Formats: sequence, C-alpha cells, structure tokens
Amino acid sequence: MKTLLQLLFLSLAIAAQAQVIPASNRVSWDNAGCHFAFPEPQLTANVMAFGAHADGVNDDVAAITNAIASLNGHYGVVYLPSGTYLMLSTIDLPDSVIIRGAGADSTFLKINSTVNGFTSCGNITGTFTKILSGFNKESQKITVANCALFSTGNDVEMHEDNGSWDTSPATWAVQVVGQISKVTNIIGDTLFLEDKLRIDFDTSLNLEIQKIIPATAISIENLNIERTDTSTSCSAYNIDFVYAKNCRVKCIESNKSEGSHCMIYLSSHIDVSGSYFHDAYKYDGGGTRGYGVTLDQHSGLCLITNNVFRHLRHAMMTKAGANGNVFAYNYSREVYRNGAGEFPTDYAGDIQLHGHYSFANLFEGNIVQNLQIDNTWGPSGPYNTFFRNRIEHYGIYMTTTLTNNSNFVGNETIGSFPYGFYTLTGTGNFQYGNNINGTVTPAGTTPLNDTSYFYMAEPPFWNITNNWPTIGISNALNSGTIPAEARYLAGFTTACSDTVVTGITKNEAAVSIKINPNPANDFIVVEINSCKTARAVMTISDPQGKLIMEFKMDIQNGNNEKTINVTNLAKGIYFIKATTDFGSCSQKLIVN
Repeated sequence: MKTLLQLLFLSLAIAAQAQVIPASNRVSWDNAGCHFAFPEPQLTANVMAFGAHADGVNDDVAAITNAIASLNGHYGVVYLPSGTYLMLSTIDLPDSVIIRGAGADSTFLKINSTVNGFTSCGNITGTFTKILSGFNKESQKITVANCALFSTGNDVEMHEDNGSWDTSPATWAVQVVGQISKVTNIIGDTLFLEDKLRIDFDTSLNLEIQKIIPATAISIENLNIERTDTSTSCSAYNIDFVYAKNCRVKCIESNKSEGSHCMIYLSSHIDVSGSYFHDAYKYDGGGTRGYGVTLDQHSGLCLITNNVFRHLRHAMMTKAGANGNVFAYNYSREVYRNGAGEFPTDYAGDIQLHGHYSFANLFEGNIVQNLQIDNTWGPSGPYNTFFRNRIEHYGIYMTTTLTNNSNFVGNETIGSFPYGFYTLTGTGNFQYGNNINGTVTPAGTTPLNDTSYFYMAEPPFWNITNNWPTIGISNALNSGTIPAEARYLAGFTTACSDTVVTGITKNEAAVSIKINPNPANDFIVVEINSCKTARAVMTISDPQGKLIMEFKMDIQNGNNEKTINVTNLAKGIYFIKATTDFGSCSQKLIVN
C-alpha cells in the first residue's frame, strides 16, 4: 500500500511539474468531487407503501416525505417506481437519503409550484472569529483569535468583505470571497485545513471563520423532473443545495425551470454527472432564469461532469466567489437568451463567469457554443482556467478589464466572422496553445503535452473510441468528440440508459459482481460479469460510506476478474461496488 501511495504522489508531482501554466497562476483541483461512496443501503422505502398515487393528478409530496421520515435518519433509499408524481410543494431532504427513480424515462416528477423542488440545507453556527495569519494562497494552516470554537473534523467557512474590485455592489452579493474546508488538526491557536487556500485573503476586509454543519450524503438519481408551473416572474430552483457537502445528482433529466435547474450555494464537494438539463420558461437572466447548473457564494470543489445542456441562457455558471470547482467534459448546445434586445438570441455564454469575483475554477474538455467572462456584476477573480474546450459559435469573450490572471490553454474556436472570436482583456492572463480557427495563439506555443488538470488517467465514463483528450492540439481542429456529445447525438440524454433500481440494473444481466472467498482474510477475487465492453470503476467502502479503495479497469463482455489484497482492511463489513455508464451493482464483503 505504501508503494502504491508513493507512486500516486510521484505521479501527481510529475503532472504538476509538467504544467505549462506558471506556478504563480496555478491551483490544485485534485480534491474536487463528492467524497462519499454511496454504498448500496440496506434500507429501502417504496413511496407506494406510503400512499403515493403516481398518477400525475394527486399530490404525492406527503407520501414522499413520509417515506423519507420512515428511514428515521438512517442511510437509505426512497424509491419512486415508474409513474408520474405530482409535487405541489418543496421536499426537504435530510442527511443520508437517496431519492431514486426507475430511470429518467420511467419516473416523472411534475413540480407544479412556484417554490423549489428538492432542497437540501445544512446549518451554521453564526459564531465567527477573526483570522490573524496564514491567510495567503497555498497556506493550509491559519491562526485564529478563538480556537475553542472548533474541533478536529469540523467543516468551516471563511469569508471577507468585498474589496475595491466590487464595482457593481448588490445586497445579495456580500462577503462573496471565501472558502469552505475542513479542520484536520488543531495545535494551539492554529487550525490545519484539508485544502490549500486558493487566493490571498485580506485581514483588512474583516476576514473571519465559522464552523458549519453541512447536509451530507444526499443523492437524487435516475428520474425525470419537469416544472409545469409556467411562471416567468419567479426564480425557484428544481434542485437546491445550501450548506451541503458530499452530495450528488446523477442520471436525471431536468426539463424546464424558473430559476436555475440546479443551484449550489455555500456548498462543497457536490457531484452533478450524467444528466440532461434543458429549457426554461424565461431566459432573461433575472433571478438565474434560464440557467443550468449555478455555483454561487464561494461554493467550492464541486464536480460538474459528463452532462448535456440544451436551450439554456447559461448552462454552466460561476458567480459570487465560487472557487475551486471543476466543469469537465460537458456538452451544451442551442444556447438562447431573451430580454433586452441589444444582442442576438444566440449570444449568451454556455460557460459564463458572471462577476462578483468567482475564482480558481477549472473548465476542461467541454464542447459549448460561447464562453463569456462578463462584467455585469464586476470582475471575476484570478486563476480561472480554461483548458482544452471547444467553442463552436461566437467564441471566447472577456469583457471586463478588471478580470486578471486567468489561464487559457489548449482551447479551440471555430468559424469565420462573426463567429470564432478570441477576445481577452485584463492583465496577467496566461495563454498557451489555443487553436483559433486553425492558428495557434499565441504563436509558437507548441507542443502542448498537458493532458488534464483534474484526471490522472482517462475518465471512467470515457466510453467512445476517440483517444483522450480529443480537443486541442495536437488534435486537428474540430475533429474529436466527448461522451456527452456522442451520447446526445446518438439519441440518449442521460448516461444511465439502464439505470440502477435498488442495487441492480433493470436488465439484471447488465452488470453483476461476485466475491470469492467471502468472508475473506487476505486476498479476494472480484468477478464482474458485464453485458458489454465498458470502463468500470470499482470501489470498496465502509458501512458509513467512507471510500477505502478505488480501482479503474476496462471490462469486456462476459466475465472479468480483479484480485485485491485486503490484508490491510480491519475486521468488519465493507461494500464493493462496480459502476459503469450503463449500470452498477454492489455486494457486501466480510473481512475476518
């Protein structure tokens, strides 16, 4: 095990050294994404047993809420079988609940209300103390005025007042520059943090920190959400995370919204993957109308990957100090805006940085129509990084001279006037190897050997024949695709055409696993039986969902075997899970 960890750290060090981005402009995204493994729960509550109608006519909120309550706070699944469920009010999700449908083509939720659909909300202490030192970029230890407010393992939020950059102040965007992390140790008056700081903070701006108690281990998966209330004046969200951590949205379709389809606010480590977000009732941008996934108010280390977005004003939005997030290998098309008529209806950013100083976010491998960094609410912050994206329509536009120190590496734009532009403002922006309509910009910036700033190897969802990465030099301009685009063009929207139902797929032969011996003492052989060739991720987690081991492997049609050394595992119960793009399955392992 030590040898494996040493090799991993060596690989990380080599990858960091290989980056063309100067060290002063870099941050690390290695820790992004949900860190809860979501083992298959032993508890399942079927909403039909609690009086759900599933007829699209009668309100099913009470039945769903009662099914959630029946878990009594324990980790479990609330299962919504095929049918149409009417929601006339918000459903609040507590910790450790999985809302699972039979598939985005089978379980339909109709939100006929001007309020949020699903909301997950943690708590705050509201008791702040000053940060005195250690507040510079790359630091992982800070000195505070009152350490007694914290214990090891606490989640914390630090923030400061808006600085002189705030040229467009708003009452809803105060203290936006901040960071969420976890306390790993306390010595004297010093807090040791799990994550490096991603910016230089400023004690003259009332820099302070508080303990937070986030909502955790919540999943919304394998269902179709449609907002049927046609209000154009409200801004309710279909899914809303506030002070949440280690939660996920996967394999859903979200059809029509008032505000954002998915709002992530003051949260961290949220995964949104394999899903399809499309259409709205209004696209004027007010109250996030017409937005897909929005990261707001210094949300951090979230992973938005392998999704399809269609007919939205802004598919992927960062604002109000969101930082350290990763948007990777998403596909967005048919961008649309309405409202003020000074721009064409297709002139809106699928990828949009909207001011109020979002910083240090990574956009990698996405295929979109327009990439815009605007000054509607003032500048964005430093270190936002755009790496190997394809922009198919108007191009890349930065409109504020106060947005500085961004990174543009390996992107490509296509099309002739009025399309395919590459327009940057500000100072300190790093540029390397961008293919602008066939011209390398800046000139002479080749070769580009950087493969990814997040993944150590080909992503587990990479189920296409194109070699990874497919975008940017040395690939020919506009030559490759990504799984999300290929899936959409093939007529599929979510990444789970055979979705998980209570631990197995609809097609029970799609993917299954066996463990021998079980119970085990030293080595086990995991046999994965698959209905087709795929890339799989195998995880071992404890009953609390803590990830113990993870393996990525290519599997063939039929039986596949993986030998695993479990001598370092403590005696007890574990869960082994195999996940592919077409299904997953888990089994219990007992270690003697």
